[in-house]
Amino acid sequence: MTAGNTESIAPWTAVWQFEAAGNRPARPQHDLVIEPVWHEFTDSLTNGSRILDLATGNGVVALVCMERARTRRQDLRIDAVDAADIRPPNISADQEKSGPQVRFQGGVWLEDLPFGDGEFDDAVSQYGFEYANEVQAISEIARVLAPGGRLRLVLHARGGALWDDIDLRHKRLNRVLAKDGIVSLVPGLLRAQQKNEVRTFKNRLKKLELATREAQKLAQNPPPDDSALFYSQEFLYVWSHRNQYKPDDLLRSLEDGAAFARGTAERYAQMLHVARSAEQVAALCGRLASGGLKVSAMRQICNPADGREIAWQVDAIKKKGSG
Repeated sequence: MTAGNTESIAPWTAVWQFEAAGNRPARPQHDLVIEPVWHEFTDSLTNGSRILDLATGNGVVALVCMERARTRRQDLRIDAVDAADIRPPNISADQEKSGPQVRFQGGVWLEDLPFGDGEFDDAVSQYGFEYANEVQAISEIARVLAPGGRLRLVLHARGGALWDDIDLRHKRLNRVLAKDGIVSLVPGLLRAQQKNEVRTFKNRLKKLELATREAQKLAQNPPPDDSALFYSQEFLYVWSHRNQYKPDDLLRSLEDGAAFARGTAERYAQMLHVARSAEQVAALCGRLASGGLKVSAMRQICNPADGREIAWQVDAIKKKGSG
């Protein structure tokens, strides 16, 4: 993503605000596998450290680190930033003055960090750095890190278990978003009905019968919390109960739902695009070194249950005398 590209960040703003409104799903299994990576990182921090959480999203890493620090009575200061207009959990009331503190800030791009030189002892990012312009982001991270400061990145792995899961979800969702898919057909039917376009209505109704059979196939062994199945079932339910709603309100609601579904598909597409292969991660390590950050570790994070790769972990340290 290019800094300031609000089109690319809009689907992320939508999902973080949706979750903040009380729709936060259960933590995925992959997140729970990665959590020990952040426990180990937090345990190694010195008391009083100031941490920068880059592309924080809904605050997963910041909150995991804060809770871990709280159990160990560590005094940390975490600034969690994201380019999206994030709405993280309101945790300020629960924070003790002497305990770990988290401050969230939206509208912050990794290529243009609003912090002073050497302001942070450490920086972290989970599934966020890879969306940025690497060269510009590395330059900014190196600038705001103090000499000897550490950076830990967890990156989407191309071809791993998480990548396969996202790829499957993306393909399934595109089926219901297609021109003859349920999410497109149902609003079109309502518009045709409102305008009394009889031929168009009958034609789309036949297509909806085919799309409904396709949706029934989607219901067979779906992945957990599958967006394709959710939207197809919701739109079919609304269509079958359409007489219970005011036509204008119903159409507006469906159009909003369709827009959110398209945003979900766009997020999936972005995640697949930015996922890194082993060769790409090695190239990133070279760019980190060129930017004044010495790479200390590069490893795969795998699910212990099946040994399948989930992500890449890259650790780097700002060279003494740099910046």
